[in-house]
Amino acid sequence: MGLLGMYIVEDDYERQLPLPKGEYDVPLMLESKTFGLDGSLILNNTKKNTLFEGSVPLVNGVPWPRMGVANRKYRFRILNGTGSNFFQLALSRQENALTEGDILTVIGNDGGLIDQPIPISSPETLRVSMAEGYEVVIDFSKYPLGTQLYLQNTGLKERVDLETPVKPIMRFDVVRQEIDDSEIPDQIRPFETISIDAANRERTFIYENIQGKWMINQKMWDAKRIDFRANPGDIEIWTLVNPQKGKLHPIHLHGVEGQILDRNGKPPFPYERGWKDIFHVGSQETVRIALKFATRDGRKLEGKYMLHCHHLQQIRS
Repeated sequence: MGLLGMYIVEDDYERQLPLPKGEYDVPLMLESKTFGLDGSLILNNTKKNTLFEGSVPLVNGVPWPRMGVANRKYRFRILNGTGSNFFQLALSRQENALTEGDILTVIGNDGGLIDQPIPISSPETLRVSMAEGYEVVIDFSKYPLGTQLYLQNTGLKERVDLETPVKPIMRFDVVRQEIDDSEIPDQIRPFETISIDAANRERTFIYENIQGKWMINQKMWDAKRIDFRANPGDIEIWTLVNPQKGKLHPIHLHGVEGQILDRNGKPPFPYERGWKDIFHVGSQETVRIALKFATRDGRKLEGKYMLHCHHLQQIRS
């Protein structure tokens, strides 16, 4: 029915870190909806075989919210809960433009905390695909009381079917002064890189539209079909290929996490470090990832899992 929620999973190691806690640890669940003039929710459109993308951004169910904050550090857990909308986020002191030097410090992604903080200084941006999550810290202590800051969405330039100008998603108002005992550690969580030299095999997955139908390796979805088998504990190198221009795929792997090796032969973005299960495969892009079919503490995984693109709202007529 269009509802959205979030699980927050922590362990004792994370709880003991000096990161912002309690009321200064805030989930931001991003949605995008389209409403009629009477406020009713519109869930379809008239175009054939098109992705349905909302026109109104919602944060925790509220359109363009405002949040009063103290002049201290806050931790925000950002989740893209939309079915078809990508976000390119930045912090700004102007409502409809990017200002320089306003910083989102990334401390985690959909696989949890990363090894070291990664500052995203405007006009640099943080890309968040569907179902992808990032944790950021914003330090409001550098701003005087009365300052207004905007979480902006600049849109993705690689999209050919949608042009999004700089638009605010929400506003932060610095309204009070408080003592801040939180810190961002130089090393947040130790991180062990998967050894690709120990890989058992390599696989390639091609995502493309063939005669109006989305396919993986020229195959459509079939719940009864098993496409490949991996042994528990195996390490594999997967190459995710998107040959089409202007089409983007947030690839979601169930039951297994991985690490990005490269994008078109170049290093991934620094904020994509660490463990992930959502992998953005951009326009005409090839992304290589390393997977280990075991938990981080070495327990071997068993079961049946699927992989898919996280475009969830496809309108057909």
